[in-house]
Amino acid sequence: MGRLATNCYVLENEGVAIIVDPGDDPERILRFIKDIKTKPSAIVATHAHFDHVLGVDHLRRVLRIPFLLHREDLPILESMQNRARHFVGIEVPKPPKVDGFLEDGKGLRLGSETVKVLHTPGHSPGSITLYGNGYVMTGDALFNQSIGRTDLPGGDFDTLVRSIKERLFMLEDETIVYPGHGPETSIGDEKLANPFVGKAARLQVG
Repeated sequence: MGRLATNCYVLENEGVAIIVDPGDDPERILRFIKDIKTKPSAIVATHAHFDHVLGVDHLRRVLRIPFLLHREDLPILESMQNRARHFVGIEVPKPPKVDGFLEDGKGLRLGSETVKVLHTPGHSPGSITLYGNGYVMTGDALFNQSIGRTDLPGGDFDTLVRSIKERLFMLEDETIVYPGHGPETSIGDEKLANPFVGKAARLQVG
């Protein structure tokens, strides 16, 4: 979605859905939801950078469902117009209203499934990962063969590496990773070959 090609996901189970990272083009998302005949119960942002939330406001108004975010990313959300103007040179709408805050270890109900919230800061202070049955949605923390940038305000490289190694790499190798940008991967593949945090990185250092 949008000019930064953000991955938007619709998690669906038993006719209930959660919209994750609606980066833009909300009408396209609404058409998709209608096509699969599901009823969204919430909108979740893995973090508050503008390219992950530009579609939130429209979806929130049309669907009348809450927008959820980690509290530590609220300052980033509130300043997203200035950030977009400064870092990318574009004008974006005012930030959407947050209806509730995500907390580490809490679960989001999705039909008979519970999706767990993992706080994985580093790309931003309030970055979260959604951990479901055999998959994680990592936002901009962990990518296929890469990690999120940490040079933006609120980013910290050491914190991000720690989040990945101590939280994400503790999951089973078979866990599928759905990142905020780019193709999917797996925890096992990233533990082995990620040039920043995997075994490949340690080999390069040695």
